[in-house]
Amino acid sequence: MSTNNNTPSENTVIVVGGHGGMSSRYRDVAKKLGWSMEHYEQRLPAGLRRSIGKIGLVVVMVSMVSHTLRDQVKSLIPEDTRVVYVRTPSVSALRSAIEANS
Repeated sequence: MSTNNNTPSENTVIVVGGHGGMSSRYRDVAKKLGWSMEHYEQRLPAGLRRSIGKIGLVVVMVSMVSHTLRDQVKSLIPEDTRVVYVRTPSVSALRSAIEANS
């Protein structure tokens, strides 16, 4: 599920996994911290490969992500992209990850 149809940029955080019903809350947190957000709960769209190098941060919610999706993300992102793994799919975990990497 993508929450934003714009091309990702250096001010974009990609959230992988988590609860689909919390996408709007995740987006609110990112927006308050000056980031745009894309949320992928089940799979990555094919077109993401072309713009993945422009992403500022990837947050993987490990308790709510499939191994397949996690591996897709790892294979697509450049080595210098910041990746943060958070244990819980909570808003506060996302907030902490973004604040620590801003």
